[in-house]
Amino acid sequence: MRAIVFFVQLLLWLLILRVVLRGLARVFGASAERRQAPPAQAPRVMDDLVLDRVCQTYVPRSRAVVAHVAGREQAFCSPACRDKALSAVARAS
Repeated sequence: MRAIVFFVQLLLWLLILRVVLRGLARVFGASAERRQAPPAQAPRVMDDLVLDRVCQTYVPRSRAVVAHVAGREQAFCSPACRDKALSAVARAS
């Protein structure tokens, strides 16, 4: 009988020790996560906006359709706007 009581007490102490150690691991684990720097995100590259003179739409320079109209380089939002500008210059000439 005495051995059973000793065994039950030992199991209870081991259970308490496990609960305490898990709690400490959560506390110190969470604080270690907070100390780490947040993951670096790739910086967003801002692209210049250019104005399409035909439809008055702003377009990022990297996506603009570029054409030489009346000796000047101009940017357009689409090939359709570029063609309208080129035909207007051709009619004016």
